[in-house]
This record gives sequence, structure tokens and C-alpha cells, in this order.
Amino acid sequence: MNRINTLFLFTLLAAVGLTACSGLPQGTVCTVNCTVSGNATLSVTLQSKPLTPPPSTNLLSYNLTVGGATLTPATGNPINIPGPFTFDLTRLQSDSAFLGSVTLPSGTYTTLTLSLSGAEVTYCTVTAGVPGCTAGTVTQVSGGASAPVITFPNGGLVVTSSQQAGISVYFDMGGTLTVANQAISGINLTNGNLTTINLGPTHTSGLTSSQLDYLEDVTGNVTVNGNVVTIKTATYGSITATADSNTYYSPNCNLTGIGDGTNTINCVQNNQVASIDAILNADGTIELISYDPISAANTTNNDWIEGEVTYTPTNLAQFSIVANDADVSSTGSLLPSSFPIGSPVVVNLATGANAAIFGVDTQGLTVPADYTNFIGTLPATVLLPGQAVAVHVTSYSSTAGIVVTADAVELRFSRVAGTSATGGNNSSFSYSSNSLPPYFGFTNVNQLVELTSGTPPSTNSTYYDGITTQTNITSGLTYSVRALYFGQFDAFPFVAAKVRQNQ
Repeated sequence: MNRINTLFLFTLLAAVGLTACSGLPQGTVCTVNCTVSGNATLSVTLQSKPLTPPPSTNLLSYNLTVGGATLTPATGNPINIPGPFTFDLTRLQSDSAFLGSVTLPSGTYTTLTLSLSGAEVTYCTVTAGVPGCTAGTVTQVSGGASAPVITFPNGGLVVTSSQQAGISVYFDMGGTLTVANQAISGINLTNGNLTTINLGPTHTSGLTSSQLDYLEDVTGNVTVNGNVVTIKTATYGSITATADSNTYYSPNCNLTGIGDGTNTINCVQNNQVASIDAILNADGTIELISYDPISAANTTNNDWIEGEVTYTPTNLAQFSIVANDADVSSTGSLLPSSFPIGSPVVVNLATGANAAIFGVDTQGLTVPADYTNFIGTLPATVLLPGQAVAVHVTSYSSTAGIVVTADAVELRFSRVAGTSATGGNNSSFSYSSNSLPPYFGFTNVNQLVELTSGTPPSTNSTYYDGITTQTNITSGLTYSVRALYFGQFDAFPFVAAKVRQNQ
């Protein structure tokens, strides 16, 4: 497979629509008309299975480095998908990430082997009914290198000449962890807790039959050429997507100092930090469906760290997060080039003339009227455990743990999994509060998840995976969301950008 650079840059792909010779489904061995020749293409994405509700521990980060992958055919030479790339699997409870696309000889493939350089899990313990981690309990546990093997069912994965195929690796986080009394004592990456999901027309989602998968909340530094937008991430390379007449541009495009005041491709500027959502199409192109600038074009300091608030803040000018993403300036960065995802970070708010400003990255979703409570010059005590925030870093020290100063704090999207207490309607469903991670501190009241029914490009809309629409949400099943979290007593505790029904 061609690569833009050795950091494993995302490319425009030729993939999807997995079928087998003679029209057989994925995972079926061809038994008639099996003389095949020429090449096929295969694209591989990654997603993670959340802990079974209610979770046995409070998982804050699951940092996994994938060195590459190898497809083994029934006959012939193995096919390699090179790396490395690093993901926080807690984000992939609701989202999908791209692992690679390869051109390969048509035929039967028996196994997919992942080369895992290691893993690091960050967790905490809590007191029941009390929001936030118990003081001083945020802990990290590491796991060594491994090469787990996924065996394709029913004799193998069959692809034929000129076929476009797609699979997603489904990583069961809980199955790899040893947990007792909320504490994680070990990570076993060889347990075989990986399976594959068939992508394409047979996979239930809000996508059309000609689309493979969502690639979501890809955040990093921007390069734009015409209507082609490239996002360079800190830990998993770059993705290049093409904007069209259906691309949605977030309200941040109209903020002074960030966008240009237009909801058009002109909002996209070189050296911005932005988040994009994209779709991998069946014809191999990547379609830009949402563009959300987080900061203005700035070549001197576009350092951001994103993470989850872990403790209930008690200091007006300080709070703590566990980092699950970062954006590193292309020049003059204050952050290490290989930022340690999963690390605890102490954030001090800038004061004086450059006092920290809070904001909410609504992305045009339906938010509660009181979302403005998180906008302006505010104390750290407005923040809640379980909220995800991005902070703009103006100073960085790692002498005694990571300590930063920030002049901007942006409320962003938490990843949460739980059991639905109600079915979905056109605007919402509810979580059973006792199925959610205990560090939220929920009382025994169902928690509403607000859904947005928009029509891009004029208005944004919630995405769906595992179901086609919000009305397919069923009481008693497990759902993961990527959502803004406003607090358990808010009219809209969660505002979902994505809902996934878990397998």
C-alpha cells in the first residue's frame, strides 16, 4: 500500500462493499466458480467494545499502539499493513479509526494478526454516589507487546478480483483486563478478545449502501488545497478528505479569531487546529461531512491537549484531566513530539490580561439553553467529572508529572456507554443511571440523551451505527455515545453527536 509518509498517513482509499465470489457473504469459503485472479482491495477500521454495563471499574483511558497488521492467505505470501499508530480505545467506544488499506491477491485469507507494541490503561476508584474519582486514585497499568490473531470464521475471508472489501476490528477492552474491587491489576493482550465486523452494504448504520464507515473527530493541524482538506494528527498520521456541497461547517466558523465568518470551504485555513468527521465511500474516496475549527491559523502556538475531567475541582484556578488526544504545533511546539496519551495532566488557568476563556464546541447540535453556563471567564469549579475538555497550552512542564497553563478551555465530547432505559424517539432516549460509569456520581434517575435531527449542510445531525435511525434505539440494549455532557441535573445531560449500538 502506498503511504504518504512513515507515520502512516491516512490516504484516499479504494475499499468497501465486502462480498465473496459467487455472491457469498464475508467469512464464507467459495466452493463453486472459484478460479480467481487479479487483485482486490481491503480496508480495515478499528472500534472498541465498552465495558459491560454497569462497568466494574472507571476506565479513563486505554492507550494502544498498533505496530501494524498481517493478513495470512490460505496459500501465498502474507500481506502487511504497516504502522505505527496510537489510539485511545475509550474514544473508539463510539467512533471508528482507520487502520489501513491494502491491495492484495484475490483468494481466501484465514487470519489477521495485529502487532501490538503495548498498552497502557488509566483508571480510578470512586466512592459510590460521589462525583469524580476519589482523591489520589488515578492509576496507570501497562501491558507488554503482543501479536493477537483473529481467525476469520467459516474457513476464511474470501475476496475476488477487483472486489472492494471492508472489515472493522472489534476490540473487547474489558476482556483484556483483570479487575477486582474497581482496581485493574493487569492487561492481557493475548486473550483473543478481538473479532471482526463486516462493513459495507450489509452493515446496519445511518450510512448509504455505497458508504463503508464513519471516521470521526479526527483532530489536528490543517492543510487545505482547494476543497481538499488534510488533518495531521499527533499520534495516528493524517487523513485527507474532500469537501462537497453537503459538507457542514460548524458555528465556530463564525467566531472572530477562528473562522472567516462564512459557512463555506473558505472557513478552512492552513495551520488551524480543527476536528473533522468524514465518510469512507465505496468508490474509495473520503468525503468531508463536517468541519469544525477549534483555533485560528497560528504557526507559533497551536498546542492543545484534550482529556477527561477526573476530580471535582475545588481550586478556582486549577483542575485535572486524563489526556486522550493532543494537537502539536508544526513549529515551536511546547509539547513533546510524542505526546503521552493516557497521562494525568494538571491544568492551571491563565489569569490577568490573558485570563482563560471557556467555550462549548456545540458543532450545531441541539444543546440546552443553559449551555452558556460554560462560556466566558469562569472558575475551574464549573467543570464536572466526566466532561471532556480541550485546553490551549501556553506553558508545559513534566518535571513532576505533567502541569500546563491554559488560556482557553473548550467543552468537547465525552465517550459514554450504558444501557438504554427507554426506546428512542425523534429527539432523545434515556440511559439507566446505574448502568453508567460510577465516577459520574449519578443518582438513581434516568439520564436523557438529546439527539439532533438536522439536514446537512444547513444543519448538523446525530450519526448512527448499528442502527439506522434514532427510533431503532431499544430499551435494555447497550449504546455508546460521543456526547457533550452538561451534568446529571441539566435538561439535556448528554447531547449526542454519535450513537452506536454495541454488539
